[in-house]
Amino acid sequence: MTEITVAEAYLALLKARGVDVLFANPGTDFAPIVEAYARAGETGLDFPTPHTIVHETVAVGMADGYWQASGRMAAVMAHVNVGTANALMGLINARRDNVPIFMAAGRTPVTEKGRKGARDRGIHWGQDMYDQAGMLREAVKWDYELRLADQLEAVVERALAVAATPPRGPVYFTMPREIMAEPLPGFRLSPEPRQKPVSPGLPDPATIAEGAAALSAAERPLIVANRGAGWQVLADFAERFAMPVVEFWASRASLPGDHPMHGGFDPGPWLRDADAVLVLDAMVPWMPAEQDIRPGCKVVQVGADPLFSDVPMRGFPADIAIAGDPAAVLEALAAEMTLPPKGRRDEVARRCHEGREARIAAAEAGNGTPMSPGWVGRCLDRALPDDAMIFNELGVPLPALTVRDPLGYFGGSLAGGLGWGLPAAMGAKLARPERMAVACVGDGSYMFANPVACHQAGASLGLPVLTLVFNNGIYNAVRRAALSVYPDGHASRANVMPLTSLEPAPRYDLVMQASGGHGERVEDPEALPNALSRAVETVTREGRQALLDIAVGVP
Repeated sequence: MTEITVAEAYLALLKARGVDVLFANPGTDFAPIVEAYARAGETGLDFPTPHTIVHETVAVGMADGYWQASGRMAAVMAHVNVGTANALMGLINARRDNVPIFMAAGRTPVTEKGRKGARDRGIHWGQDMYDQAGMLREAVKWDYELRLADQLEAVVERALAVAATPPRGPVYFTMPREIMAEPLPGFRLSPEPRQKPVSPGLPDPATIAEGAAALSAAERPLIVANRGAGWQVLADFAERFAMPVVEFWASRASLPGDHPMHGGFDPGPWLRDADAVLVLDAMVPWMPAEQDIRPGCKVVQVGADPLFSDVPMRGFPADIAIAGDPAAVLEALAAEMTLPPKGRRDEVARRCHEGREARIAAAEAGNGTPMSPGWVGRCLDRALPDDAMIFNELGVPLPALTVRDPLGYFGGSLAGGLGWGLPAAMGAKLARPERMAVACVGDGSYMFANPVACHQAGASLGLPVLTLVFNNGIYNAVRRAALSVYPDGHASRANVMPLTSLEPAPRYDLVMQASGGHGERVEDPEALPNALSRAVETVTREGRQALLDIAVGVP
């Protein structure tokens, strides 16, 4: 067999351990990686499929969406410290949302001469750092720099195992160019990894019994979910025990939108009367400055890390904290709980139905000029197939949608790093090409996503994603924050609130057209359904990207 290099062994190891794709924005540190792919036919090694992505925000976002849609980890590789810096915001999002990503970067060559891969460009001095990983250490679960070639298998397997162990998250691995270029005599892949992810442990029976007793004794229990909780398991649990489920700040769908126990998206109306709250993997189950629990209300927190120990300050009560997979915990609780009193299910279902009807009516009423984001959501709900995957970043209001599938909706991480939605939808489309992927993004979020890089990658990789830009011409999150802190302040009375305007707005539809996709500007609410039909047709029948630049009002 041809003698292989560390770079070749590294790529073969990733593939053998289940990493099928590599999103990369290459630089001078990639020479051994480039050579490895070029001579793959000679070595006979199997590598992850490489995808050249021309900005790291896009690469990390695609890796995020790829995992969300498939449950398979992707690898990303960036150019030394500068590429890492561009990737950082996406990693912050992934860390807060428990998304595993194998993030790698080259390292400026250590030696100045005498070794293959030694420094030969001026930037190799300019990009040198004392601690390249220091800039992102809080955004990853683990980081390490490969120091010796014969460490490779153990280090890569450790990284993959740590990333996939709940609570999951990204890891960071760096390699100096000289080490990547070194030969690795006698390298043989072990048939099985020697380090594997930790399986979720079984919930403690005594704690389960305590939680079951508290929930069974409650007359008005409430469930708050944030990022999925077994879908059918939660649906059955909520139905059986007549508990309303509120999806607050949802980053993944937890329950069908038309489920009779779906209590909406604001815990406030339920929380004021609740005497027990079951929190399912929700970092922020309610807003303490605006809402509070009743005295004596028991709070049961469930998740891989129910105390969210990586968040420096989080003061939500945890009278009972149960570590474990939420679906497994729900099944364990159900086995210990008593059924609710007769009549509670009908009363809860009535309130849930009334709330849903009110939300839909409010959204349908938004068909004036400019149209409301809720109206766009209602039109989108009617236009999309049931198995469409929506990636929402400050775009469509979730209450306007009817999510029918566990992969039907994904929202941005509570870290709030902008530019996630469109790349994530692209990664999901790559992972699940048979399903439609839709990015619903605010105009600011769209610009943060490096849209030229996104649409170039979409064209290059053949990813027909539908993008809806909710264009209100302002940073509405900034506006809302200012009004929250200073409701009667000077900014509230300004014709144009300082530091919020995004005018003059570019022609976002033309940005899409520049990459060969269908782009259309929509200002008339009555024209939106037909525009959506044309865009869906472009994506599903023609296999091309499409974008609608939709003029919406400020809610």
